Amino acid sequence: VKDGTTFFLRQFDTQKIINGGNIEKGRVIIKGQLTNIPQHLWFCTTINDEFYYCDLLIDNDTVFIEGDIRDFPYYLRYSGSKTQTEYGNYLDIVKDINRRRDSLSALAGQLHNMESYSIRKIRKINGIPITLYDREGIDRELAAVEYTRDSLRFEFIYSHMDTYAGQFLLTRFMKLISVDSLRQFYRQIPVDMKHTTFARVISNRINPYADNCIRQAENLLSLKGESSLQEVHFAEEAFALYEQGVRLDPERLDGYIALGSIYERLLPLKGIEAYDISAGYLETYIKSPDIRESEREVARKHIEDINYRRHLATHTKPEMVQIKGGVFTMGSTYPEDNNPPHEIQIDDFLISKYEITNNQYAEFLKRYDSSVVKSGKNAGEPLYYECNWGIQKGAPVKGYESHPAIYITWYGANEYCKWVGGRLPTEEEWEYAARGGMYGNKYYFYSGGLNIDSVAWYTANSEGKPHPVGTKLPNELGLYDMSGNVWEWCADTFYRDDKLYAIVRGGSWFIKSSICRLTCRYYIYPNSKHFNNGFRLVKDIAEEKRENTSCRRVLPPPEL
Repeated sequence: VKDGTTFFLRQFDTQKIINGGNIEKGRVIIKGQLTNIPQHLWFCTTINDEFYYCDLLIDNDTVFIEGDIRDFPYYLRYSGSKTQTEYGNYLDIVKDINRRRDSLSALAGQLHNMESYSIRKIRKINGIPITLYDREGIDRELAAVEYTRDSLRFEFIYSHMDTYAGQFLLTRFMKLISVDSLRQFYRQIPVDMKHTTFARVISNRINPYADNCIRQAENLLSLKGESSLQEVHFAEEAFALYEQGVRLDPERLDGYIALGSIYERLLPLKGIEAYDISAGYLETYIKSPDIRESEREVARKHIEDINYRRHLATHTKPEMVQIKGGVFTMGSTYPEDNNPPHEIQIDDFLISKYEITNNQYAEFLKRYDSSVVKSGKNAGEPLYYECNWGIQKGAPVKGYESHPAIYITWYGANEYCKWVGGRLPTEEEWEYAARGGMYGNKYYFYSGGLNIDSVAWYTANSEGKPHPVGTKLPNELGLYDMSGNVWEWCADTFYRDDKLYAIVRGGSWFIKSSICRLTCRYYIYPNSKHFNNGFRLVKDIAEEKRENTSCRRVLPPPEL
């Protein structure tokens, strides 16, 4: 092999050239992008019209091949790609055995082509006398060598079925293995690797009908429809094909995984039942004896997520708690509260058990079909602002569906409340409910207790972020997060210096403990863009709410 000799990387299956390079000063460097990982390649060249190559198995890493190029393709060392390193180690183990096998095979072939009229008839090969007795001995030795090689081969395959190297080697010899034995090997492949090229070749050999169904289903789900109706049709066809695939081969665990993930595409067809369908197939998958405990645990978490999303889909309207009215002393003697003690009469009302969540507010946005107030004196005002802890493009950010809706403006909170047939709470109603109503302890600093860590998320325990609703202890009325987590808008507004302000109560995850007190009052602009503004819903019980303006005072609290 001389400097200037051209080497190529070729795809084994198609013989497509990925890239090439010439030897310069004894070295050649070839780079290329692979569309499919892992990939079976040939590193090859032609010298004097004779084709030379070595097998390469490339995974996600760069592969380095070292050795004297004059000896190509022998005596090469591999590093970098785990797949090729494992496969190269196997080849090193069987190299001498293969050489011995090839020489014996060639010798046996020559002997069997010789005529032998008697056991005493002597022929010569390479000047060495050979008898019929010798021929039988060579056959026995050849069989023993082949048995040793096959034993090493299958031992390597069995112990490496969780790697591309083991799967690849099995594809090269799978036609020599019975379907039942092949299935035993296939069971050792981790589920997350059963979509690879090698695993698919094996599964097709085991049951081509089931494999064809699952391939067709995957192709359908990858298509982008020209309309939402067409995409629904693709999902329907794919679902039927997946079901047929696992019926034809109940051990196609990747089919169950696919069915466990298809619920989002099935929702337009099956509604809430789509969640039950996916969870059911995952339950079947968990019962399989052929999966690892780690895979079983991943499936359990997936089922939990599906059930959680089912819960979200069936709880888009807030859960309400009825509050019995009464007289209470609102406010405190803390000067900074700007809220001196005074008696207030409260009528019965309903209030949401939790702060309104991102999921619930996103449902409103989908039906309201606007990001601003559509009509009335506040027309054009923003409903909310997008953020990575709340709502983006009208949908809750994944993982934050049960978190309180944040970046909600006072206008957006009002519009939501009207949409569900309610309103924002007045300051008096909010404080009465936060205190526990007629069952509350007047000595509590926070809603539900004296120990803030047990009832509220605030700056010292929140780790710098809001948390899902209802994860701290409730107050005496079963209301959660009325102290901390997010500020809650109240219905009350006032003007100062010709600017409109709205009241917020309760403190937030971003606020120190003293400001999370029940009596602390703050105010901000109603269209403020804050990552800790939320709200809860109130509904009237009486058909006509008795107005008692004489007992309501809206005092401007200290600035936030």
